[in-house]
Amino acid sequence: MQSSRQTLVDEIECVEAPPLDSVFDNCSHVASDRGWTLGIRTQENTGKKDARFFFSLRTDRFKRSSTISVPHRYELNTWAHVAATYNGKQMLLYLNGERVARSSQQSGALHSPFMASCRTLILGGDSSEDGHHFRGHLALLAIWNAALPQEKLQRAFLRKVEDREATMVLSARFSRLEQQWVTFKDGAYPLVESFQVPEPPVFSPLVPPLCGQTVCDNVELISYYNSHWPLRNEKVVRYRVVNIHDDEGLHPTVSQEQIAHQHRVLSGAFGRYNITWQLSVHKVQSSLLRHRVVLMNCEPSKIGNEYCDPECEHPLTGYDGGDCRRLGRCYDWVRRDGVCNMECNNMLDNFDDGDCCNPRVTNVKKTCFDPESPHR
Repeated sequence: MQSSRQTLVDEIECVEAPPLDSVFDNCSHVASDRGWTLGIRTQENTGKKDARFFFSLRTDRFKRSSTISVPHRYELNTWAHVAATYNGKQMLLYLNGERVARSSQQSGALHSPFMASCRTLILGGDSSEDGHHFRGHLALLAIWNAALPQEKLQRAFLRKVEDREATMVLSARFSRLEQQWVTFKDGAYPLVESFQVPEPPVFSPLVPPLCGQTVCDNVELISYYNSHWPLRNEKVVRYRVVNIHDDEGLHPTVSQEQIAHQHRVLSGAFGRYNITWQLSVHKVQSSLLRHRVVLMNCEPSKIGNEYCDPECEHPLTGYDGGDCRRLGRCYDWVRRDGVCNMECNNMLDNFDDGDCCNPRVTNVKKTCFDPESPHR
């Protein structure tokens, strides 16, 4: 096992706060902090106040260890996903997939090759004589012979056996405890329990907030998605880009370069949340559609409904069918005179008595805003 790069991951539920697991030097005649420790400890010298997850490491070349901690207290009786990495230059600590601490105080290999046999892995405590023992549940322990990047330190990745890389040196779920582990101090094995993780509450009904458009704008839903790890398992979102060309297949609405750029941006933004986007492009050849404009959230029923809808206030809708404009003076003698008079092109004046939606007297693509007209 290479000694300069390492990743260790624990999935735990805490009751009391000593070290979770550690690798220490068992060849020294005196107590030594060479190696690494991942666990929980208080920020004070005595007592049990303000206990936090920490990662401590000391290489053979350094005289003292370096420690990084989570910036807040751990939550009692709550499952946590804790990971730590060391790449020979930098220590990193992660909690529930988010990086919470780092340090560059240590460097080089953890230990020299001839000292490898002097390193012992202890789970649920440390080598001290003070009786430091972990109280709580431990569901998973994984160790890699490489410093994994943050995007791979996700629970969905760890749960997939087929995704294990060649650099994984240990993956323990404790189903065969007595065959794989030996006791260190009191000769007793910990109790193995099986229990179901409680299902998250269901928000019902799921409705968009008053200031949003979809349920994804619901702050409560987003907050729960971010805080509850099972919801963040790997997902694939399939989406289709409908690209409209003219009748000859030329002049697309968006270019292939624009589509590719959008796909890269989406993949980069959502990749850290285990969401992968699967793109398909559908080509439509229609000059009629190519010269139309799609306005988001402007429903046809909103145009000309005698109320100014801001999402429809656009020149191509006649400023919401005239609802968002100060009405000009429309004289009776200019209505239905065979000319589309824009001052009369509104719901109140019946869209110039139909002249503005008559394809024989005007370009209805630019002037017809009557929601009841087939030419709009």
